[in-house]
Amino acid sequence: MDMTLERKTFSGRIARGDESFAVVFHVSAGADFRLKIDVDPLPTQTLFRLQGAMGDPGSYAQSLLLEGEASDGAMFFSERVEVRGAKFGSSGNDITVSALKATVTVLRSGPILRPVMRLWLRSFKSHRNPIVPTSLGKMEVWGNHKKVPKDEVSGSIAIHADETTDLSDWRARADDFLSFMHRGLAFAHGSRLQTPRLDIHFEDRCEATFYDGNAFGPGLPPIHHHNHGPFIKALAARYDDEKPFPDMLWTAIGWLQSDTAFDEGRFLTSMTALEAIVEHLIPKTLTTIVPKPEFSVVRDQLLDLVEASSLAETAREILKGRIKGLNGRSLSQKIEALRDYYGLSAKMFDTASIVAMIKLRNDIVHTGTAAKGDFWPKIVFVRELVSHIMFHEVGYTGPYESYLDGYKMVSAEEDSEASDPVDEAADPPALTESLPSSS
Repeated sequence: MDMTLERKTFSGRIARGDESFAVVFHVSAGADFRLKIDVDPLPTQTLFRLQGAMGDPGSYAQSLLLEGEASDGAMFFSERVEVRGAKFGSSGNDITVSALKATVTVLRSGPILRPVMRLWLRSFKSHRNPIVPTSLGKMEVWGNHKKVPKDEVSGSIAIHADETTDLSDWRARADDFLSFMHRGLAFAHGSRLQTPRLDIHFEDRCEATFYDGNAFGPGLPPIHHHNHGPFIKALAARYDDEKPFPDMLWTAIGWLQSDTAFDEGRFLTSMTALEAIVEHLIPKTLTTIVPKPEFSVVRDQLLDLVEASSLAETAREILKGRIKGLNGRSLSQKIEALRDYYGLSAKMFDTASIVAMIKLRNDIVHTGTAAKGDFWPKIVFVRELVSHIMFHEVGYTGPYESYLDGYKMVSAEEDSEASDPVDEAADPPALTESLPSSS
């Protein structure tokens, strides 16, 4: 199946702010889904004006608008074009540009009855997943189960509207659904998943939106790629649940997936992830020592005593600030409350390990050193804790990979769902729509 974008020539304009210039450019993309834009030589004054968008060293570059139409009716549009280089010469003035995000719309040879949306994934591994019915249509997740090069486009998530699907506002809802699934699969994958392209097939056309970026390094996947099926089902069901999913959990998982080789950095971002969860996912009543109405009486009495004292104004202000925070539990107590709130094992996530983890974090933050710091076990501890919270929020009870106190595959009662009927083909996905070829 040819999923490349053949070289097309577009005539249109390139704009910097209120200034707009006529331009002819050529666009193509290979099997790596990396968009290549070649701009025909420009007049000297035009190139001079566009070159200024590069900005000064240390400052932000200004994004340009680039749009055009091809002779076959295809359209190109991007508001995220950046100038990478400019060359003035007697043989022509050349500009090098790249698009952080760009949409190419091509016409189909015939209309499609029901819309399809597919989000492609780079360096993704998965195997034999069931096609899952959802409120938006049939959803499939495909991935290469063999050895996958880091930068290869090796998987996708797609939603296919069917005859029972409500198509009102389908496009926006499908986009939100794929974003949810993408985040969930990145969690299962153990590291961030770069998305090089989003395809939308509808009526008589196909829109392919390209995203610039590189694949991320491997992580510790909490779900083995052979066991994605039950987790995919749980994710899809959770999206359709009326209970809102806590967005802060996605933010925390993003912190957890920090792509750095330094264990100190991994540990600190892991702790940031955990603290974000503590502050946003459990009831505020579990983060205080006594109920707020009771504390407010004591707080006001203490504030009055300090205000009536003969202490210097600066000292009074410092003490009043500390009094206002007296009712907050310590971080270790908050993490224990988080553990208990989700019903997690106090043996697996014991208090001594929590206290030691916080001490190490405080040593690094406040002194810059950790004399007895063994970061990796504590990084794994946080990842395991967050993984179990994610399992709880998604409603997943299937098999998972554990790295706490050594690697092991943990089976669960509902791991039999992985044997559901699936398409045996590993490549390509059975329901994929191709980009229409140039005529």
